[in-house]
Amino acid sequence: MDINLTGYLLFIGCGVLLCILWFAFALRGKAGNARAAVVSLLTLALGVLLGLALARLVWVLCMISYHPSWTAVRYDELSYYGGMAGVILAVSLAAKCGGLRVREVLNTFAPMGALLAAVFRFGEFFLGDFGVGAWMEEGLFFPLTLEITDGYYSDYYQAVFMLEGFFSLVAMALCLVHTADRYRWVRTVFYLCLPQILCESLRLNAISWRFVRSEQLFCFLICEGVLVGYALAGDWRKRSSWTPALMGLLVCALVIVAEFAKDGKITFGGQMISQWIIYGTVAAGLALLAVMEHLGYRRLPG
Repeated sequence: MDINLTGYLLFIGCGVLLCILWFAFALRGKAGNARAAVVSLLTLALGVLLGLALARLVWVLCMISYHPSWTAVRYDELSYYGGMAGVILAVSLAAKCGGLRVREVLNTFAPMGALLAAVFRFGEFFLGDFGVGAWMEEGLFFPLTLEITDGYYSDYYQAVFMLEGFFSLVAMALCLVHTADRYRWVRTVFYLCLPQILCESLRLNAISWRFVRSEQLFCFLICEGVLVGYALAGDWRKRSSWTPALMGLLVCALVIVAEFAKDGKITFGGQMISQWIIYGTVAAGLALLAVMEHLGYRRLPG
């Protein structure tokens, strides 16, 4: 399957335009038509600049031991989560420039941000094997597997990018349901990152430093940071307030063990542990983290 950069850029461009128009429409009630248009256009301009800059910066820092170039930009030499941070920063700066409260604007932008995350994941369809997982002897059907042809034969891979895009849409749906949450954008980021802890483990093309998958680590740190933030924002003197964050550390330990088991460094009776068992256990741990996030949020004052 050839790489279609033109198709990728067109798909991403249409998705970005859709998100910005949706953002401007949603912002009108809080800022008025003129200010909503200005903030949306600023978000677009700053989002492109800061998203690309931070995506490149984070990738270079993760790969610094390999002495990468700081200026050359390729689609496979960018950090997805660095780009996410750049977009969040762009929305915050645009809100400041427009004289609006940053938290309210971020809460408004949350579902558009989740949709944008899905667009970028789905767009990896145009990038060949960039967003795929393990090779499969027999292909199923798209979007579960992706067929990559090389003239005379076909290879089948797990379409991990489709799974990631689906989870981003789930985060968007949850965000649309919880429109009145004071921590709407924080919770959206949490649910964008949570399933990626598993998905980043499935991806073949992941940013790695030794045996650590950098973006998998970023996702966990963001989720754990949210749980710690809940504890601090609530009654931090109570031991029960820290239960979600402590459970997060236990899940982190579980994920580390799973990564070693996946690479065959932990065996059972001399036999490698089934991938289904490994990933099923990780999925159960992430489901527990979702419950802990809900518990921590419910304990916040007000």
